[in-house]
This record gives sequence, C-alpha cells and structure tokens, in this order.
Amino acid sequence: MTMPDSMTNGSGRARRRIPGPALPRRALLAAALALALTATALALPAQAQPAARAGAQASAESQLALPALDTWQLDNGMQVAFLRIADAPVLSVQVWYHVGSKDEPRDRRGLAHMFEHMMFKGTENLRSEEHARFIDSLGGYTNAVTSEDATRYINVIPKQYLDFVCQLESERMRKLLFRDSMIRTEREVVKEEVRQQENNPLTVGLLRFLATAYTKHPYAWTAGGTIADLDAASTADLKRFYDTYYVPNNAMLVVVGDASADAVKAAAERWFAPIPRGQEPPRPADDATEPKQTSKRREVVAPGQVGVLLAGYHVPSASDDDSYPLQVASLVLGAGESSRLTQRLVRGDELAVQAGALLLAREHPGMLWTFAIFLSPGAADDIESALAAEVARLASEGPSADELRKAKHQLQAGLAFSLENVAGLAEQIGMSWILSGDPGRWRNDLARYRAVTADEVKRAAAAYLVDSNLTVVVVPPAGAPQ
Repeated sequence: MTMPDSMTNGSGRARRRIPGPALPRRALLAAALALALTATALALPAQAQPAARAGAQASAESQLALPALDTWQLDNGMQVAFLRIADAPVLSVQVWYHVGSKDEPRDRRGLAHMFEHMMFKGTENLRSEEHARFIDSLGGYTNAVTSEDATRYINVIPKQYLDFVCQLESERMRKLLFRDSMIRTEREVVKEEVRQQENNPLTVGLLRFLATAYTKHPYAWTAGGTIADLDAASTADLKRFYDTYYVPNNAMLVVVGDASADAVKAAAERWFAPIPRGQEPPRPADDATEPKQTSKRREVVAPGQVGVLLAGYHVPSASDDDSYPLQVASLVLGAGESSRLTQRLVRGDELAVQAGALLLAREHPGMLWTFAIFLSPGAADDIESALAAEVARLASEGPSADELRKAKHQLQAGLAFSLENVAGLAEQIGMSWILSGDPGRWRNDLARYRAVTADEVKRAAAAYLVDSNLTVVVVPPAGAPQ
C-alpha cells in the first residue's frame, strides 16, 4: 500500500497502527423495523419547530443551488460522480455497488450482508480491519450499509487523503481475501445479528408481512439473511457473488467536498481504471416481476409485548412520477402530530399509542405502509377499520390545502437536512443512481414536490391504496385471544 506521509516513518514503514473501535455493526432488520414503526425517516421534518420549517424552503433552495454535478465513466465501465463543495473541511468518498439482497439467490439469502462485513477483513495488501484503522488514524469515519437495492462503502476523511482512500477502496474491489477461517467467523457474527432480529416478535411480524406481500419478487426478504441460508453458503458461493457484482462496471465512485475535478479524475484513473471490466451482472429480480395483487391478504402472527398492525399497499418504483404524490400522501396520513392517523387513532378514538405511514421507495415497485402500535388485546379489528377509513377518505377527498402545504414543508425540511453535509450529499447522489440510473435526479425533487397538486394525491391514493392491493399483518399484544 502507498500510505500518506503522515502515516509513515522515515523508513517508509507504517507507524504503530491505531487500534480503533470495532466497525459499527448495523442491526439492519431491527433498524428497519424501528424506522417503519416510528416513522423515524420522517420524524425530523414532521416534528420540526415552526422556525425551522419556516427556513426549510430557503435552506433547501440554497443547498440545491450547488455547482454542477460532474459525472463520467471510466473505460472499464465504472461510473464516477463529483460534487465540489468549496471550503468543506472533509471529503466524503463513497463506493456504491449496484447489488443488494434482491440480487441474492433465493436459497442464499444474506450474501450481500456477508460482504458488508467481509470487505473490512483483509485483502492482498491489507490486514483484517486495516482499512478501518487507517481511516480512524486519519481522523476519519468509515462504515458500510446494505439494502435491498445497493451496498455502499462510506468514508469521510480530511480532504488531502482523497488519493489514499481511493487506493483503499480499489484494493477491496477486486483483491478481497476468502479465508475459510475468516468466513466462518463473519458468518457467526451475521447469524447472531439474525438471531437477535428473529427473537423480536415485531421483527417476525415484519418478515411475515414481506413474505405475504411479495409472492415472487425478492423484496420478500430483507438484507439480514436467514440462518439456514447463511449456513448453506460456501466459500465458492461467496466468491461467485463477489466476482459477479463487485466489478467496476457495477459500481459508482462518489466524491463530495473541497477537491478539484482533476484530482478526482486522477485518483479514479490511477486506482480504479486499471481494474478489468467484469461480465455484465445478471439481474435476477428482472425475471421476478411481482404479479398484480387482486385481493386483500391478512396474517396474524404470535403475540408480542405490544400490538402492531402493519397495512401496506404495493406502489410504483422510486423513479416513477407517481412516487411524488404518494410521498405526499404518506405524510398527510402519518407524519407528525397533526397527521390523519395520529388524530384518528391516537387522539380521537384512542385505539393506538402511535400511528403513522411511510413510503418505502425502491428501485423496483415498493410499498406504502400504514401502521399502528397498540396495547389493548381487542383493538386490532377496530384499528384496521380506522386505518382503512382514513385511507379511503384521502382517496375520495384528497388532502386539504393546509395538509398539502404542511407535507411540502416537511419534504423541504427533510431534503435540506439530508443535504447539510458532504456525506448526505454523497448519499443522495449514490441513491439517485441506484434508484433511477441518474445520479443527479435528486436535484429535481424539490421542484417536483412543490408541483404536486391535491388532485394528484387524490388520484394516486385512489389508484394504489385500495383493498385489492392491501396486505395486513397483525402482531397481537400479550393477552390477546389466539
């Protein structure tokens, strides 16, 4: 490895490696459940104070008035995106791979999650965890995240280390070591995460919901994986997955911060361009289009400490124009104290202790969820009826002018929050590429959300939020009759 001068002594050897803390491990499924059940993704904009909301429009506009996004492609097919933020004290350097849990074989669920761990465990020129220790010693931050559609590797570093971090990332793109002992260890780590998730009755409800709502598409499972499939995965399976998807023509380098386009191009050409292009990765999900749902589906699972009712509707992909009015619909229904579901189920009928809605936008058609958390053993049927009534009212009447205005303010505040640092900007760029193929699509979101009309929301709700497109899963509270 070619290390920065600050990390070597006079003989060129690395200084004592700083033993940083263990890499943060994502409790992926538990976090996803908490996100869905508490509307965490929308909590900040939905609950922002009036003064914060008042400044959201100006803040979002100022942040969207950014320099042009530079994008280009290396000869080996790797995409590169660079956004210069003058005077930013740090750089965000991320590598996005267009592979997630939806690309796994049905009998090898968890492979994508395994690589989130394994990519830190050593390459031909890096010892186990050395990538993380190098970043830590530079005063930076590194992490990895796996989702249904993508896996991303995140670095936030002082800006002078751009070239070095590109070297680190290029090293693990094609030089990962597959030691049986390491694979056994990481498999047990991932399995323990899965056990923790499967021991949570709420998580069991989420898993049942996905498996019930998706009968063919691989969104039927999460990025966590299953213990049986992880045990069945061989070293050859892992190597095959790596060779298929961890190739430059299936990746994007995203750099945001105070660098020059010339410096980014030089680093990309030096470290990534020599990596040979791989075969075009197959897209198993392309052959697994979810059939149109024609009737309501309902499941009841084992009781939990509290009751949870999940009610979800199939909706188009994130790149579909209908995703904009559907996002507004989810906010009107379930974001904040003034939302329809909170006012009806929590404040009015007092059936639930919390209620909300969340749009799960995906590369392929996703889901709009409504949910309620409740304590009374006999409340599930009344909650289900109330949720359905509020959804039907939105489809027949549309949102009020005040509800539409609030939802747009929430979206503006949320967008402004996501763009307030270089890592957030890099995430918007990478996610836009994954979801739509256009790394700059996010820059149009503010204008598109502003243009959403009450009639568009009404039409989208009437088209998608219907009983024949609905899946309901109930986790009864302890004490409920079986």
